Amino acid sequence: MYTIKIPKILFLALDLARFYKKSYYNTNDLVNLANQYKEDLVRQRVDKKDYKYLDDTNWGGLRGNFSTLLTWKGMIKRGNGIVSYYDIGKNSRLENAIHKGEIILDKENLTANTTNEKLADLLEMESWLYKVRENQAHIKVMLDKNPELPFERDNDDYPKVSVVKTPQNQYFLRGMLNNKINENTFEFCIFNLWEGIKLKNRNLHVLISIPKKDNSWGKLYFIKNEDLFVNKPILLDINIENKKCIDKNGNFYRLYALDEISNNFSKGSENIEARLNYEWEEVKKREIEEETDFRKKKEDEFSVFLNKFLNWSKNFRIDNKDVVDIKVSSSGGPDVTLVYSGGTTQKIELEHDWKNYLDHKHHESNAWSNVWIFAEEEWDKNKIIKLFGELKKKYNDRIPNVFLCLEKKQRKVYKANWDKHEFTEIDLKF
Repeated sequence: MYTIKIPKILFLALDLARFYKKSYYNTNDLVNLANQYKEDLVRQRVDKKDYKYLDDTNWGGLRGNFSTLLTWKGMIKRGNGIVSYYDIGKNSRLENAIHKGEIILDKENLTANTTNEKLADLLEMESWLYKVRENQAHIKVMLDKNPELPFERDNDDYPKVSVVKTPQNQYFLRGMLNNKINENTFEFCIFNLWEGIKLKNRNLHVLISIPKKDNSWGKLYFIKNEDLFVNKPILLDINIENKKCIDKNGNFYRLYALDEISNNFSKGSENIEARLNYEWEEVKKREIEEETDFRKKKEDEFSVFLNKFLNWSKNFRIDNKDVVDIKVSSSGGPDVTLVYSGGTTQKIELEHDWKNYLDHKHHESNAWSNVWIFAEEEWDKNKIIKLFGELKKKYNDRIPNVFLCLEKKQRKVYKANWDKHEFTEIDLKF
């Protein structure tokens, strides 16, 4: 059995999930649930009726700590407004484990207990991520410990937001560590850059701190405001091996080192025209997802495709054709489109498992005609034949002929001959 000591706020969130399954829309929902169902863990501060604490009154405010714990997932319409929604971790695995009895919580010592090694690893990872986020939220403490850094907090314009400025009046807002995608990739959320009127006050760039196992601040990198303004991304994936930064639509951004700041970044009073024309409401409308009843959002398939198949490269050769760009779909239909050097294109549907293509009923829609498919599930030709073989006769070109896959950790592409139930490997070069 594995016994993991977890932070109080994570314990509370999992304890709520034990009997009240919900895709959390925001921290206010969790605070209301905590005060309604977990009075044994939460009590109200006497002088502030809407400011909740856990049982230790020297510990932080409940709303703030939930915001530090949770993973930002997206935006949905709620009533007449548009709000962010969050989750515990990158998917619903921990909550599902609570419901299945695979994790048992012990209130006496605030531990989570399980016999599943992978669940134990997830619990330890979420505990570590919370610690890192909590430490990175206190940027003034980091600056006090590192007086050699050319930054000071801007407490006047941004008293409750982590914004620092240089002696040259260059301003940087701290991007928030949102998730760890895999061993080499961290996901950062810069929702706080676009939200509200922060950009109206100052010309803000982004500071990213990539943590190390024993150092929450790790190494600092910086992204230019002017680069981000083109696409206005909210989530950024950063590969710690090749130092590449990419958004969910496949756009790359340059990461600058500390010694490159002074000569490459504009000042806080510049870019006035762009900032005047910027509207937060437009970004919210762009990001909004279809309203659903407490919908769970799985880990982004594009992140898996980018890491495991593309290996962070948008240029490669497949079936004797050069791919020069990859475009991510912003509407209904297949997930990504390969753009060849000659201008022709090929659509690809991204899935976690081969069966998901059928579960999502893509084979019943003409939008998926002649599509290729990628899944992170291990290649198994017998399984593919069993899943798709008979359906091919009925649905014809809405059943894929080309399969991008991982076979014994090697990237492969296979083309099906459905009449003979055979597969031919297609040439692939990176």
